[in-house]
Amino acid sequence: MATCNDVWGDYSGTKLQCDEYPFASTKEGAAAPGNRFSARLIEGTDNETGGRRLNDMFTLNRILNGDAFYVKITP
Repeated sequence: MATCNDVWGDYSGTKLQCDEYPFASTKEGAAAPGNRFSARLIEGTDNETGGRRLNDMFTLNRILNGDAFYVKITP
């Protein structure tokens, strides 16, 4: 993602991946216009696990394109 390259430079060749919030797969995510998101480099395996869990959450809760949902972040 260009945002991560702009902030942290070239991280290719590392095990890091650019992760964004809100999720890029959502209407308000990093793919939406307006640059209203946060991005950070994290371990690639953590990012991939998070993506699989997010997909599972969408599937298990039958969240379809355009459906609203709430994200509660807890410690």
